[in-house]
Amino acid sequence: MAKTKGGGTDPPQDPHNAKVLQKRQLLAQVVRRTGLRSADIKPVVEATLAELGNAIAAGMTLALPPLGRARVRHSIDRSGAEIVTLRLRRRPDAEPLGDG
Repeated sequence: MAKTKGGGTDPPQDPHNAKVLQKRQLLAQVVRRTGLRSADIKPVVEATLAELGNAIAAGMTLALPPLGRARVRHSIDRSGAEIVTLRLRRRPDAEPLGDG
């Protein structure tokens, strides 16, 4: 549960109704935040995502502020796809993701 400004907690978010950040939206936000051209950003973001995927597949813990610290909690192969559950720990004062 996430803490609110008033000290209470928000109910857990239903993963089936969660907002989704698509890769094209991520690219647009990085372009906006950096002021660089999309053509310059796209290969960097794609390489970063590939390296993150490789690290997760290898079971590595990710220590990536301001995103936080993520570690593989559970991993199974099912129906031709790998299902990985991550535990993400963020500092309470971390900058909200996607804001700029």
